[in-house]
Amino acid sequence: MDKATRYLPQAGLVIAVGIVLLAINPTGDIGAIGAIYAGLVAYAAISLNILLGARLRVIERLFGGMDKMFLQHRAFGYLAMAAAVAHWLSPPEFSGKLYPCDDSCKAAIEAGEIAFNFLIVLGVVSYLRRKSFRGWSLPYHWWKLTHYIMLVPWAAASYHLAFNLKMPTDYQMLAEIFAALGLVCGVLWLLAFLWRSFGAKRYEVVSVERQGDITGITARPLGDRRLRHRAGQFAFIRAHRDGLREKHPFSISGGERDDGEIRFNIKALGDFTRRLSELQVGDRLSVEGPYGGFRYPRSGRQLWIAAGIGVTPFLSFVRSLPDDLGCEVEMIYLVRTPEEAVALEEFEAAAARVKNFSFTLHPSKEKGRWKGPEAGPRDVKAVLFCGPPVVRDMLKKQFGRKLHFEYFEF
Repeated sequence: MDKATRYLPQAGLVIAVGIVLLAINPTGDIGAIGAIYAGLVAYAAISLNILLGARLRVIERLFGGMDKMFLQHRAFGYLAMAAAVAHWLSPPEFSGKLYPCDDSCKAAIEAGEIAFNFLIVLGVVSYLRRKSFRGWSLPYHWWKLTHYIMLVPWAAASYHLAFNLKMPTDYQMLAEIFAALGLVCGVLWLLAFLWRSFGAKRYEVVSVERQGDITGITARPLGDRRLRHRAGQFAFIRAHRDGLREKHPFSISGGERDDGEIRFNIKALGDFTRRLSELQVGDRLSVEGPYGGFRYPRSGRQLWIAAGIGVTPFLSFVRSLPDDLGCEVEMIYLVRTPEEAVALEEFEAAAARVKNFSFTLHPSKEKGRWKGPEAGPRDVKAVLFCGPPVVRDMLKKQFGRKLHFEYFEF
């Protein structure tokens, strides 16, 4: 998903709502239509945001992965804020005979004000999550809480649409249809939330390994319900231990196994990931997933480039590789020092075992800054990358659409 197509869903929503309004009343008052237009766009964007938050598999596949879906989630949030501000600055005024505004109508108008105020505050909080002020950033659990509080402005906006009678009949009918569609999004989110809360797979930690600031966790399923993942996917995990009860997404570094055993290699980058090193054998995990569509082509020459802890999906690939690989793979692993390399012996063993698979370690302190692969765009079918944005952007300039990656800084 490049910059040229990233905002197509938002543009499509804006255009679709405009077409519907013009079809209902193409000769109406421009100011009033514009205000209703902004309000409907804002409500539709909030409802779609809630639907994306349900993390439904069919929608994930539609957007090409959950990382892309989360980017759309953020973009719809910004669109909702902008449209809500436009609606609030110029509320619609209609002349002529309208339904009398009873108590429920007046309450609906107040609900609109509540929805707007909540939306702006929560939008600012979400924006601050992406910023750092003198080393301080908004804690993850506060930011996550705003996503549940977002149901308040959505519910208030739904009531505002359904019971605000200060509009002509045609517009009121359209508002009620939007409210009904929004309710469908809310119900789907609730069902998905209940399923995730009570349907997560239960695992038991069987091994905890520590290598510097990286913790390796291996867990086995409790009972018959187990994760059935493909190499390169990720899952949300939480531990049944104080300070570790929030769900966080991590790449699955273990290969595809019939016994359901899973493994994660997690770098300490925040409070939650630092506390994961406190896990003990026998601790229980709740695992939700798998998600993601990071996979490699089964034919043609390709590059796999991992930087730092971005090696985890490639470790999952390597642990699942057959002895005779049908494609030609050159893997490059970027680290600062050889001591920081995760599972280095496994990659070297795979290079010796697997036909058509080669492996190169690039420690920058010894070899200097990595300047990019020797192969050019015409030499490879695909380039798979996982690591920091600065390296990703360099590769994107060189390989364009041949570069495949998942955003993990959303």
